[in-house]
Amino acid sequence: MAETELLIRAAELSDIPSIMELEQGSIAHPWTKSALEDLIKDPNKICCVGESDGKVVCYAGVETVLDEGNVGNIVTHKEYRGRGFAKALFTKLIEDMTAKGIEKLFLEVESDDVPALSLYGKLGFERYGLRRGYYGQGRDAVLMLKNL
Repeated sequence: MAETELLIRAAELSDIPSIMELEQGSIAHPWTKSALEDLIKDPNKICCVGESDGKVVCYAGVETVLDEGNVGNIVTHKEYRGRGFAKALFTKLIEDMTAKGIEKLFLEVESDDVPALSLYGKLGFERYGLRRGYYGQGRDAVLMLKNL
């Protein structure tokens, strides 16, 4: 399969329907339209999207407080997974966080999400804890941190 180009940019309100569509089937508890509007408009939050083939195929959102950031969601469309898009998007997000003065970036990931755990490990995130049942009974969250 040929590599497809990815354009990474700040999310706009007009991207919300595409982001909501990405979340369907990928996230157990998708964000509401109003939560996504807040993610895009709030100056303490950053939302980036990745476009390929003329459509939004991935996105990530981070909330910041002082010098820390917490990754809310990062989703890649099922048909575009395995192409390095999440890594490219996350790398850009880390650059944006560093430029904003963020020193620590936190996230939670389901303990059996092997591709995500692998990606975060490659990006320099380290495990620091576990939240039992965070995603429901028997579905634990691995807590991860990256010092920027």
